[in-house]
Amino acid sequence: MEQSMTAVEAARLIDWLKANGHSAEDAADCIKYIATGTRQTQQNQ
Repeated sequence: MEQSMTAVEAARLIDWLKANGHSAEDAADCIKYIATGTRQTQQNQ
């Protein structure tokens, strides 16, 4: 069963990640991974 993340849930996740020491870029990468299942590689960074 596929589920989707609402904009409010994504915003809360970003806030939580930033509050726990992650950068805005980390938060964006996390959302991209959740949405696409594609992980950013070290080579692409």
